[in-house]
Amino acid sequence: MLSDFRDAFQTIEWIMVHGGWVVFGLLMLYLFYELYIEHIQIEWYGKLKWVFLKITVPPENETSPLAFEDIFDELHAVQEKLSWAETHLEGQFQIWFTWEITSIGGVIGNYVRILPKFRDTLESAIYSEFPAAEITEAEDYFDKLPKFDPETSPYDIFGLTWKYTNRNEYPIKTYRFFEHPTAETMVDPISGLWEEMGKINPYEMFILQFVLRPIGDEWKEHARAFVQMLKGVPEYQNGHGAGAFTGAIMGWVEAFLGPVLDVFIRPDFEMKNSPHNKEEPPSLMLHLTENEKQIITQIENKIGRWCYHVKIHGMYIAPREKFNPTLLLRSVIGAFKAMGTENMNALKPVLSRWTRVKYAVFEKWEKPVTEFRLKWRKRKYYKFMKTRWWFHGPSANIMSPEELATLIHFPQLTVKVPQIEKVMVAKEQPPPDLPVAPGI
Repeated sequence: MLSDFRDAFQTIEWIMVHGGWVVFGLLMLYLFYELYIEHIQIEWYGKLKWVFLKITVPPENETSPLAFEDIFDELHAVQEKLSWAETHLEGQFQIWFTWEITSIGGVIGNYVRILPKFRDTLESAIYSEFPAAEITEAEDYFDKLPKFDPETSPYDIFGLTWKYTNRNEYPIKTYRFFEHPTAETMVDPISGLWEEMGKINPYEMFILQFVLRPIGDEWKEHARAFVQMLKGVPEYQNGHGAGAFTGAIMGWVEAFLGPVLDVFIRPDFEMKNSPHNKEEPPSLMLHLTENEKQIITQIENKIGRWCYHVKIHGMYIAPREKFNPTLLLRSVIGAFKAMGTENMNALKPVLSRWTRVKYAVFEKWEKPVTEFRLKWRKRKYYKFMKTRWWFHGPSANIMSPEELATLIHFPQLTVKVPQIEKVMVAKEQPPPDLPVAPGI
């Protein structure tokens, strides 16, 4: 036993003496670099000041969710191109903002948390589509709650996060699928969500939090390669495309060595029928079904838009003695399922991260462990939803403005929402020729 340890240490010593110390030093430098970047990023983020805004819905809204497509297109302007010095010396990174739909005692509200320098961008985007809306500063509803502790707080929470079930290139079913051109009407895909949120009890609270981070075109190159693969373009088959490094290497090897093998190894009669001599069609689009063609069209439409990294969190809050999240959560999860399809994409809760921990084999023996894990998850969920911290939970979904407008928009006149806060008094600018008394 001791001789085995001695041999292992001697091997490590030999490696370090013969150049291994260089590799070890580089690894340590990389580790210190990552710690340094994380430190300056947290320091920079801690200095940021945020503004919490309440958006009151216009009283008579006849605008479709298309208006919110334009709003999210304009809000994409919060994306900033950072220099090397800003990133590596100051710790800056691409910031995010949140759009939050809440039901506090059955009263539905819309809130946005954003940096003050982007407030004008938000207001101009909303007022250009909804002149009768109101945007005012408000107190964060989390600040009105007592400090949360899973053991001692008078209230309890249930948190969950929604994630795509398919690749990010596939969109969900948007509001355009719910339009009826002949009748000139639209069935609102989230009317059921508003209905359930408006029916909760006065002592209950539900938060639907969208954390939105604009992204550039860096993901689109792989997405376009994926589209070519779906179309059946020959050079994009056999693993070529997004992230398929091994497939790409094998493709290059085949391209260089294929003709050589044809000459020296394969028989002459096979050479005549070699796949290298066959003319392949540019794609297989003619052989695809209409449904497959529509899917490709939807993906291409998504690639052509300004997109966001999006994280969707939900939290139910109620007093411990009246805590019952089951009915509401089933309705909310069902509302999200209505926008999913098996052949494109859908939003489903990440069961491995929500605040419900199940035992593996023996419930009684594992109870201390499951209780510890449950309390830890609840603390984490509450902290990160209150601080709106981006670096939490599973990887983000890539969503287009059309997908976001399907989930986030104001109800139309045809949709009866029981208790949504609306503008009660219309405000107008005074006429330019209004006489003014002297001295005023």
